[in-house]
Amino acid sequence: MPKCSEIVIDNHTFIISDEPMNGDMERVYANVENDKQHQTHGEYDKPGIEINLVLRDSQGNVQGGVIASTVFSVMHLEVLWVIEHHRRLGYGAKLVLGAEQIGLENGCLTSQTWTFSFQGPKFYPAIGYEPIGVYDGYPNGITEHAFMKRLRENQDIKGKLGIPDSRGIYLDKGVTEEDAKILHKGLHQDVVLHIGDGYKGIRIKLVIRDQSGEFVGGLSAWTTLQNLIFDYIWIEKRFRGKGLGRILMLEMEKIARESGCIASQAYCFSFHAPSFFEKMGYKILGISNGYPPPTTELYLIKKYN
Repeated sequence: MPKCSEIVIDNHTFIISDEPMNGDMERVYANVENDKQHQTHGEYDKPGIEINLVLRDSQGNVQGGVIASTVFSVMHLEVLWVIEHHRRLGYGAKLVLGAEQIGLENGCLTSQTWTFSFQGPKFYPAIGYEPIGVYDGYPNGITEHAFMKRLRENQDIKGKLGIPDSRGIYLDKGVTEEDAKILHKGLHQDVVLHIGDGYKGIRIKLVIRDQSGEFVGGLSAWTTLQNLIFDYIWIEKRFRGKGLGRILMLEMEKIARESGCIASQAYCFSFHAPSFFEKMGYKILGISNGYPPPTTELYLIKKYN
């Protein structure tokens, strides 16, 4: 059953609902993306490519791969996986360096990634990545590490994509949808080995309307590992400055706490409202300056009492 609550501000009644109508969240997301485009003078979605590489054996079977997205001149490594019997042989590094070269050729300034404490906090520094910050809001001592690398020409990888090594293993740019599923599944299984089903969580989607039913704004978030991961929030301009954003955030955190969350994780560009998050009790754990200046991205944490 949907949950609704009413609040009254300056004699105006607003209704918060956790069951958006068709198109509500799309409207919120579109406004958030439009704002990013405006703030970055139309550069936010550039180069706007997905970078995919797979590691294949001599029979063409997927043995590993990397998936990365690109926004505002930054390559974000999202998936890196190598099958167990080919690990610690340098293939992970070759995959990342290959993705970096493609990113560099398409205008990326830096590469950034997050990795859990049971994954690659030692691997990334070994291939030139520098730490940005450490998120320590997870249970059981699990931490998540943010890394960044400023991209340069990698002569050792240039021209070698698709050339097999002595084991017949080679890098391939031709990644199919099925290949991508294999990579996601492989990484997922590795995570489950370390944390079981603790990654499972819920989606939180909230919308706010006035008493006449007119759309006012909304918020999106999700939970995993007893943590709330904040996505985005939007309030129509004419309704800003009334505390509605704060009310949505508090409702989001209430739902998260009720589902067992112990902390919140959020990201915020410098052109947004870092002070808003700080007023909501978030602390800065790291800052990325890998975007075109003067833009930076703040990584934030809020631990619940």
